[in-house]
Amino acid sequence: MHNKQRAAVCAAASLACLFPETHAAAETAKVVIETRIKKKMLSFQAGMKSTQTIDINYDTKNISEKFETGVTELFGVQLKSVRDKFTVKQAQIVGKAAGFTAEGQTASGVLFMPNINYKFAITVDLSAREVVLSGCHDGYPSYKITSQNIEVYSFEQEIATALFGSCDINVPHTVKKF
Repeated sequence: MHNKQRAAVCAAASLACLFPETHAAAETAKVVIETRIKKKMLSFQAGMKSTQTIDINYDTKNISEKFETGVTELFGVQLKSVRDKFTVKQAQIVGKAAGFTAEGQTASGVLFMPNINYKFAITVDLSAREVVLSGCHDGYPSYKITSQNIEVYSFEQEIATALFGSCDINVPHTVKKF
């Protein structure tokens, strides 16, 4: 297709549309780590407690992260989370494989409550089309990790007292294909 024809097809076109051979889409991946209190017997404050989103760009060799936290409602007042600390450490990208350690910590706005903690070693390999995971987390609340639109890991919360302590649940070496 000639550039004039391509311009007509693209209408108001971007450079990527006019010259696709020079503007290929970046190869990226996403990992989402969610902590959530599920509605169960003797559960209170059900809802999302934290979401850490890790974006991987293999072309620029960049790994970035952002997080959101939930709220605790107490007598009609919504309290923001406290002691929030979410990080990505030891990040490396080699070819189409990205490895890093994701750590998260948050706590209820009710200040005497213990922290929700986790630490996961994660590798997302586009060439092998797999996610490799290991690590640890508290026994409360529930945890879910997704990547490339698949659930990589899921844990159903125990009782609320399992929030005390740190890294009580060991996540075995897990490989999930996508």
